[in-house]
Order: sequence, then C-alpha cells, then structure tokens
Amino acid sequence: MKNRFTLVTVLSLISMLLFGAVAFAAGVPDFTQLGFPKVVAEKKIEAGEAAKISHSGIKIDIPSGAFNNGVKFQVLEGDNDNFQANAPSGQTVIMNFAFRVLDSKTNEIIGKFNKPLMFSFKDKDVNQWSIYNNVTTDGTIAPNQVPAVIDGRTLTHGIGGAPVGWVITSPTNSIKK
Repeated sequence: MKNRFTLVTVLSLISMLLFGAVAFAAGVPDFTQLGFPKVVAEKKIEAGEAAKISHSGIKIDIPSGAFNNGVKFQVLEGDNDNFQANAPSGQTVIMNFAFRVLDSKTNEIIGKFNKPLMFSFKDKDVNQWSIYNNVTTDGTIAPNQVPAVIDGRTLTHGIGGAPVGWVITSPTNSIKK
C-alpha cells in the first residue's frame, strides 16, 4: 500500500508540472461558473495545516504545507447528466468534481498547491476500467495524462492544482443497476 501512494505522489507531481503552467497562463477558473455549481463540502484550513475532507465516497487528504496562507477549500459538483454529453463513447460518468480554493487574505482563487493532495473515490461502479478524466473550461473531457490507481472499488489520484475539473467514468456495460 505504501508503494501505491508513493507512485501516486510521484505521478501527481508530474501532473502538477504539466497542468500548473496552464492554470496561471489563463488565470484560475471559477468552476462554480463552469458546470460545477454545488458546494458539497467546505473546510477552512490554516496556513501550513494538514486537513481531511470527505463527502459521499470522496476523501481528500491535504498535507501540511499545501498552502502558504489560510484557505477556504471547497469541493464542487455538478450534474453527471450535463457531463455525459461530452463523455467518451461507451463510458458513463459516475462522478464529477472540481475545487475552488480561496485565499483567506486576498479571496483570490488558488490554482496550484505547494504539495499534491490525495483524492480518492470509493463507489460500486469504480472498476479496473474506470477512467479519471480532466474537464477543461470549455467542457472538453479527456483522460488525465497520469492514470489513477484503482484498488478494488477505490480510485486514487494525486492532485497538484485546480486548473481543470474532473469526471470519473466507467464502461457503460459495467455500471451496476
């Protein structure tokens, strides 16, 4: 188990490097305006503090030092049906989420984290063929370049910043009714 999280951490660092520049080149998007309008979990985190957030199968582990200032960390969701139209053929959206992290001093949205967060999602429809996808600001859905780790019914992925939203899909023929 330790090796799995080490691999996810290394892969998330690569992901942070790949997507970090995008967030700052285009400004940090407010995903409440881009298909993820519902705040489903929120936590105030002091500068340097570690935290855990969970909601309906989601667990987010935030390491100490992830943020230089205090933040209001929000987990956002939209309607899966709205994302389904852009999902890859033969895939069904089983979960969607985005983050909005607001600096407590400036109220600006933070798009890059000092240390990657660990995201996990446990659900009956997660399986070895599930895909962790990015959702860009124009609604395009594409597999994340760093695949998620899937262990049974739990999908885990490191997240180094919030320049995109995410959807998790599974093959339509594998969805439990």
